Amino acid sequence: MSADFRDKTSVTQRVRDTDADWEELGRTNPYFAVLSNEKFLKDRLTDEALDDFFKAGQGDIDFAAGVLKRRYPDFNPKSVLDFGCGVGRLTRALAKIVDTAHGVDVSPSMLEEARLNAPTNATFSHDIPDRLFDWVVSIIVFQHIPTDRGYQLMRELFERISPGGFLTLQVTLYRDARHKNTGGGRFLIDEDFTDISNDEALKSPDKGVMLMFDYDLSKITGLMFQAGFNHYEVSHTDHGGFHGVFIHARKNP
Repeated sequence: MSADFRDKTSVTQRVRDTDADWEELGRTNPYFAVLSNEKFLKDRLTDEALDDFFKAGQGDIDFAAGVLKRRYPDFNPKSVLDFGCGVGRLTRALAKIVDTAHGVDVSPSMLEEARLNAPTNATFSHDIPDRLFDWVVSIIVFQHIPTDRGYQLMRELFERISPGGFLTLQVTLYRDARHKNTGGGRFLIDEDFTDISNDEALKSPDKGVMLMFDYDLSKITGLMFQAGFNHYEVSHTDHGGFHGVFIHARKNP
């Protein structure tokens, strides 16, 4: 059964319609919403900037594939799911190294943009397909999804990975003190780890504001173990004071 990730079941989602935020971003500034550099703003986007945008996606995929290839020498996926594909920044790069690449995103405007000049072996949809993939990739995506909903989506994505298949997942875990008032907070780093809850901050911004949600790595690894992942590699990420991890893993055969 495919997942409709517009389902408004999470507690935070009832406080804030983050799907509406993402569609507003996709409609008004789709490239800047993916990579927050001023040269990707809609009114500044040039052919050169667009080329840089997709080169950045190629760099991310080269890195992820390199990590998995070094850890698993037989890494050679034929199909891949790019979850939270946006305008296809990663999907295009993935399509170069697999037979079929499929991008999923919540924003119709993002998907419309992704389909423009897409490779012939790349397809896009709103729902998670009801099939298995050799590799599931999700980078700088879950940080914008409320966590109670995000864990449900992770569970489904893990189920969509074939036995012996691979996972590349990036999530945020905590934030520097300067971001304590940014909506979605859970852990704050100051003199020690401080557990914070700032759901009230989700109510005030106008539609189209990008929010950041912190995840619990113990819950993620628990879901991975349940899904049959016993081997994985974790490395630190820092997006302007929002800290997280890359997880590269392989499902048991």
